[in-house]
Amino acid sequence: MKVLRIILPGFEHARGLLQFNEYHKYTVDEHSLRAVENAIALEKDQTEVGRTYRSIREKNLLHLALLLHDLGKGFPEDHSEVGRRIAAQTGERFDLTDEDTETIKFLVHNHLVMSHLAFHRDISDRRLVAEFAANVGSVPLLSMLYVLTCADIAAVGPDVLTPWKKQLLTSLFLTAK
Repeated sequence: MKVLRIILPGFEHARGLLQFNEYHKYTVDEHSLRAVENAIALEKDQTEVGRTYRSIREKNLLHLALLLHDLGKGFPEDHSEVGRRIAAQTGERFDLTDEDTETIKFLVHNHLVMSHLAFHRDISDRRLVAEFAANVGSVPLLSMLYVLTCADIAAVGPDVLTPWKKQLLTSLFLTAK
């Protein structure tokens, strides 16, 4: 953990940071690490999300986005906005290409979009799904967002990524793909 606090902007702030809601069971730093572990565990998963994880070429960017996705919590501003700035700083600090930096910024800034659509909107609405797909822009980015969303939800607490939630996310992913 000390290494992460040194190399990742914002990780020191997240250390031991409680999340005051009925969903999260872990502090922000532990949640972020569990999300990465969940993604890596998909290597052996035989469902669509596991197949999608294995198809991702730039897993390092996905894992970095998972580490960063909630580091914007604990500030007055929306955590996704703060997180996007942290992702930009991280891209610069790690000397990532502009494209790779844009990828982690997009994933961090939009990490709640897919779950919101899948759980709160009518994903059989073709226009809604088409707009979502257009906003994401590419299948590789959509694949990363899908895996990030599943890994993030699973890291909230035990049994939070229910089969029902996983199916809704998978349906949205396959339709948008």
